[in-house]
Amino acid sequence: MGYRALYRVYRPKDFTEVTGQKHITITLQNALQNNKVAHAYLFSGPRGTGKTSIAKIFAKAINCEQAPVANPCNICPNCLGIQDGSISDVIEIDAASNNGVDEIRELRDKVKYLPGYVRYKVYIIDEVHMLSTNAFNALLKTLEEPPQHVIFILCTTEPQKIPLTILSRCQRFDFKHITVGEILMNLHEVIRKEEIVIDEDALEQIAIFAEGGLRDAQSLLDQVHAYSPEYIKLDDVNQVCGAISVEKQIDMAKAIIEMQPTRAIQSMNELIIEGKELYRITLNLLDFFRNMLMFKNVGITGVANSILSNEQFIQLAKMTSNRRIFFVLDILIKTLNDIKWSNSPKLYLELAFVKMTDSETDSEAKWIDSMEKIENRIDQLEIESQEIKKERAIRDVQQSVSPIKENDTVDREDVHSEKETTFPEPTMDEPQAEAKADQPDEEALLDDTEKAPATRSKPCNLGNTYNIEFIEAVLNNGNRDDKLYLIDHWDRLIKANQTLPHQQYAARFASGAIKASSVDKIIVTFSSAAFCNQMMKPSVKRIVREALYKAFNREIDYMALPEDIFTEVAEEFAIQWHQKKRNIKLSPIVCAELRDVSNEVSEETVVKEEKIVEDAVNIFGDFVKVKR
Repeated sequence: MGYRALYRVYRPKDFTEVTGQKHITITLQNALQNNKVAHAYLFSGPRGTGKTSIAKIFAKAINCEQAPVANPCNICPNCLGIQDGSISDVIEIDAASNNGVDEIRELRDKVKYLPGYVRYKVYIIDEVHMLSTNAFNALLKTLEEPPQHVIFILCTTEPQKIPLTILSRCQRFDFKHITVGEILMNLHEVIRKEEIVIDEDALEQIAIFAEGGLRDAQSLLDQVHAYSPEYIKLDDVNQVCGAISVEKQIDMAKAIIEMQPTRAIQSMNELIIEGKELYRITLNLLDFFRNMLMFKNVGITGVANSILSNEQFIQLAKMTSNRRIFFVLDILIKTLNDIKWSNSPKLYLELAFVKMTDSETDSEAKWIDSMEKIENRIDQLEIESQEIKKERAIRDVQQSVSPIKENDTVDREDVHSEKETTFPEPTMDEPQAEAKADQPDEEALLDDTEKAPATRSKPCNLGNTYNIEFIEAVLNNGNRDDKLYLIDHWDRLIKANQTLPHQQYAARFASGAIKASSVDKIIVTFSSAAFCNQMMKPSVKRIVREALYKAFNREIDYMALPEDIFTEVAEEFAIQWHQKKRNIKLSPIVCAELRDVSNEVSEETVVKEEKIVEDAVNIFGDFVKVKR
């Protein structure tokens, strides 16, 4: 017998050999075992994903001598006859070449005859969407009420072209693209059995070029093996497929990023001389910048190993901003579409290179990016403004304003006299007032280096803010694995909070270091005591805890401590721990720079009080005076 292509040799013979498509194979196996087989099936999906292979396996299983079984035995005469095509009761029809009404009428006439060898007649109609309208109409009645001994399996890559009347009479199974990992597993099995020597990078490139089709991957491996039978390298795969080497891609990408149109166009011309298609050049370049974007924002996930191993790619990705990559991707996507339908594809690609390396166009992109940020900020401010207006509308002004006199009526004489009605500001105790006066500006809090380190030399009342029982609970119930998990995924805090106000406070809080963690509590240290006070304010703490929940999907309480204060606390805990004490108790925190902020008036309260005064002035006029 002559040579057989790899995709024919390694075509699956039962459901266990099918690569991917678990959702389909399991459903069909359960139907076979429970004798719940439908009269018509529709298999739809991309090419090379196993539609006709599974149809043939299903035909063997339903007609196996050991039926009902979940898998054909592949040893009985029925299975072997269907496998080699010698049993005429399993009929494969190519609808692309038999798409007329006459062929379907002939099929309809033959359906009524009983099978000659097996239990069921199975009609596998491939590319069924190619049938004409009249052919579909002729098939409709037979498909709706076929004889009990007939099963139809329709296969198509374009289900949207099939009439709804046909679709509604079939059980539909949608085949998905096979992943690169699944294709690689299959190819490893093939090269092991065929004793093919190939680089891992080259094999991965074949799996990527297959674009989710296992048949394409096996055919491409067959072709590359014929090109280089002794040893297959990545360059061999690129040569056969017409792809561009990673070095050439980097050279063009570098020219674009460094604003050198001449160099970029020269690289393109060299590739054209080598016989590369312009569409493939653009597609590879698009994929390269996509890999850069994924590497910068997601990590190594979804990036080919052949690119990750290149140091130039990593350096190029680190030095290029997301905005710049998005700008290039937008142009390449548009160019790819233009090239597909143009008679002058080279012109479009040359224009794209000039546009991507034009400084004025890049400046315009920066301006558009800035305008989008401003628009988003304006939208956010409008939303906040509407919320404030709603709160003002429901406030009862008469209850908020202190009575001018004890009596319900105002004497005319008193009105004309120049007595002042005063509205005292909310009072706070002396330590709080001093603390509020010393409170640094929010922006100043960001610069920890300007703040003096905290000391425990001077005792003060820290109330509920820096409760030592919180620290004892965390250290006594410390969870090292949880701490390491939070440290490894700490960047989630910023990625999961991209809208105000969570974005602002999450970024500030993320600058701290996680020192201890229990089930639902953490201790985070900062170099500045003033920054800790800011982070422990109730209004700030509420926002930060919401940000933590968004990032880690669980409630997490926290305490912010200066680094040197936590070091002293940890040393005290360690001494008692080495003494093998249980439920360790610690000395209260004494620190001059830390303060109790649990009862401080929030900014929201101050705004409300100022609005009350404003409403009072609007109602009673100039004779309302406010004491400061």
